[in-house]
Amino acid sequence: ETGESVTFGSMKTTSYAISHDAAEPVGYTFDYEGEKLGLATDLGYVSDKVRLVLEDSDVLVLESNHDVDMLRMGRYPWNIKRRILSDLGHLSNEAAGEALCQLLTDRTKRVYLAHLSLDHNLMDLAKLTVNNILESNGFFFRKDEYPLRETYHNKPTPWDEVKRR
Repeated sequence: ETGESVTFGSMKTTSYAISHDAAEPVGYTFDYEGEKLGLATDLGYVSDKVRLVLEDSDVLVLESNHDVDMLRMGRYPWNIKRRILSDLGHLSNEAAGEALCQLLTDRTKRVYLAHLSLDHNLMDLAKLTVNNILESNGFFFRKDEYPLRETYHNKPTPWDEVKRR
């Protein structure tokens, strides 16, 4: 059930409601030995309730689905474009950056940009857009501490162990 927690050994998994055009869409958090991973993809927008659930995540996997201009100029029919751009669709690069301004804390070690459209986004563009929004809101990172990481549609994301300092 949405909002229910299930424990597998030492790991607790909790589902939470998200805004998407599907039957009972959910995101998940995973808590293990004091570490928290928040998974948020297929979101139309990041609501206050979603922000509260993802708060204090050590690692975030956040949708950065599309560049708005690429989507508008893309080959999809307008009804699909409207759906993707709606509150029941997908997060744009800009929306992901704005959400991160509210989600990043001293506890956040990594952010993986995920669920990028193959037709209406590029990883470099997503990272650049998100980073520009973060910097314009006072978030600056040294190269060795930069939290934005890539995910891929055609291969696994490399293992990147995150431990509390």
